[in-house]
Amino acid sequence: MTVRADPPLAAPPVADVAPQAGRPRRHDQGPQILPFMEHFVTLVRQVRRPALTQALVERIVGGPLPALAPLAVAKGTLDIDARRAVFQTVASVDARPQQRLEQAAERVSCLNDHYGAQAVQSLLSEQDAGDAAVLSAPTDRFSRALHLYLRQELPAPGVTAEQRFERAERLQVMGRKWRSQAFASHYRGPKGVVPRPLPAIEAALRERIIGLFPQVAPDDVLIEQFTRRDLLHPRRPREDGSALAPAILHTLTVTFNGTTVAYPQVAAGEVVEHEDAAATTVSFSWEPATGGLAVFSEDRDLRRVWAALFRDLVLGCAGALQTVPMQEYNLTGFASPAMLKRLEQNLVPGVKNVTTLQIKVTRPAAHRAAIEANDHALIQGLNNFLLIGMDRREVRDLYTVAREDHRIVDLSDYLIAQVKLVFRLASQPHRKAHPVSVQITAPNGLTDTRITDSDRRLILDQLAVVGVVNEF
Repeated sequence: MTVRADPPLAAPPVADVAPQAGRPRRHDQGPQILPFMEHFVTLVRQVRRPALTQALVERIVGGPLPALAPLAVAKGTLDIDARRAVFQTVASVDARPQQRLEQAAERVSCLNDHYGAQAVQSLLSEQDAGDAAVLSAPTDRFSRALHLYLRQELPAPGVTAEQRFERAERLQVMGRKWRSQAFASHYRGPKGVVPRPLPAIEAALRERIIGLFPQVAPDDVLIEQFTRRDLLHPRRPREDGSALAPAILHTLTVTFNGTTVAYPQVAAGEVVEHEDAAATTVSFSWEPATGGLAVFSEDRDLRRVWAALFRDLVLGCAGALQTVPMQEYNLTGFASPAMLKRLEQNLVPGVKNVTTLQIKVTRPAAHRAAIEANDHALIQGLNNFLLIGMDRREVRDLYTVAREDHRIVDLSDYLIAQVKLVFRLASQPHRKAHPVSVQITAPNGLTDTRITDSDRRLILDQLAVVGVVNEF
């Protein structure tokens, strides 16, 4: 076990008081203590089996940590003081185990959607003592996925490693492969701009959010900021004498009660309909080296508004929205089978092959509709879609299937609206070779909300090489 002698790279602790409300509100200070470990902070907050968190940290660090001993008998989510103690302990270890912890937490978090949770649940057995323990209450999606991760990547001494975590990842991909995903919109901003620190912009952010959602109370808006750093890169000296690793990704997450859920409930022998406020999350990812901004939001129509808010307040850039132009995807190349050869001959390092699984095409037309109320004619656009896909067991390529099964010889007369691709990625540090399925919708839709950051970078690099990504 190695412990750093120098203090952790963290901002000064913040007060446990919410200035907007003027009443005490305690925080675990995760973003301040570990600003470069967003996924690990989330994992510690969510896991209801803290002994698993202790095992993860100590096995990666390489020895017992006395400060984490209370986690061995803890049940349920950790309280604020306990979480803060975990964060401070991890902040004191070397950069390499910190990076490994963040990578592990990211993979576990990627299994936290509906399909991932189903896949993990299907692989657990009550006949196995370890599985039975993690299946019994208190439990949660993070704990169950973390249990499988530990059994595969960091098994206890004398225990044979399993492969169930990777099987869960494959089952997750299969479960959602043919379903439309809520995807991100990508924009381009000025390179090299450093986001403002959250304390300087938090009040203004809340004000803008309440302007968009007047029903939301200021105290019900949770804003957190993280900075992912290259912990293994030589650090730059700062004026105070400390050293700081270079930032490679800034993320800002805003969570507020911005939507409503309706559900029935049986009460006193009657079915009663309820409508309650539910949390919605908007996430921003900013890469200063490329000027790339990704906005993750279920509300597709508001993504450009969110991008403008990020540009105005977080980046502090003035000007019209066009100064943050959209990153677009040009799918016209998929009209020809030549794209298969182009993908085969221009693979970037880290990508073993790319399979075109599905193409959605349309042939735009105009329709003249009469409006009887004012005796007026209106020209409306028509988009009748045609979906060309193939079974996962198919050995022919997609264009051969279109020609032989559907008698579609030429797609050049169609507009390519959407494609689904499967990237086979080569092995990476702490991860074996694995497939990643993505859906690209023209002009700016990419399903990358449930893949790791390193996978996303490889996929965007590959798309850029074959001319699918247009950057302004």
